[in-house]
Amino acid sequence: MKKPPSRNILLVCKARHERATALGEEIGTWLRRQGHRATVITAEQDSPAYGQEDLDFVVVLGGDGTMLGVARRLVGRGVPVLGINFGRVGFLTDAQPDQWQDKLVECLYGDEPVRACMALTWSVTRQGGVLASGHGVNDVVLSRGSLARLVSMEIAVNGVRMGALRSDGVIVCTPIGSSGYSVSAGGPLLYPSMEALGFVPICPFLNTIAPMVFDGNTSLTMEILHGSTDCYLTADGQEGMLLERGDVVRVGGLPAAVQFMGEGTCFFERLRSRGFVLQGAPGGLGGGLA
Repeated sequence: MKKPPSRNILLVCKARHERATALGEEIGTWLRRQGHRATVITAEQDSPAYGQEDLDFVVVLGGDGTMLGVARRLVGRGVPVLGINFGRVGFLTDAQPDQWQDKLVECLYGDEPVRACMALTWSVTRQGGVLASGHGVNDVVLSRGSLARLVSMEIAVNGVRMGALRSDGVIVCTPIGSSGYSVSAGGPLLYPSMEALGFVPICPFLNTIAPMVFDGNTSLTMEILHGSTDCYLTADGQEGMLLERGDVVRVGGLPAAVQFMGEGTCFFERLRSRGFVLQGAPGGLGGGLA
């Protein structure tokens, strides 16, 4: 077999996980012996290795949380991510630790499929200036603080006023994030390959605005109104900040902004593993999601 071209690979190991770190070092040594460049870091590091312009792909040794953290750093870069599962479920990962060499060979030869998924971009404007910004791969959530009081916000879609909302908050999710917090709050399930955004009010007062699905290029604007309780912004359940009254939060879709290597978990298998029941009449095919 012809030798693959030299690649530049970043290996990111789950933080404080001895087995993942040990395997990452083993894979890095193997790659270098094959003539490739390999950098090994842990997920807790804010490493300049992420910024290498000639990265061919990233290998993540961890679970879905580690995958999300790495994927957020690579939004819009066109650098695919391969996940080796060291988590509990591993929806985003595509290989088990004992499969790493076969998977790496396929990646090095370019035989591993790559699937592109939606991501989110968000920003917070305070007193006319951008205070913070970032990305989300699963969802961006605005939610109330510890007191059981409502958040009041004014919402616009692509610059057009939707209306005022009083609720415990809102969830804006991508298709791959729709089966998490969003569906638990009554939102729709979105097929992973769609270019769409889910918008889900959390316990809206008098059900003033229903869950909705928007085109993947949609931009949502939410202004925190005076009279609201404490409100927090959280991206992927991992990064967050406290908002103030008058803050304006913008969340937009980024189609095909993150890339994952491998076929990925079948959508319906993913639902079953999360406790969804695919109902069906005896002798027939499935009839719906419960």
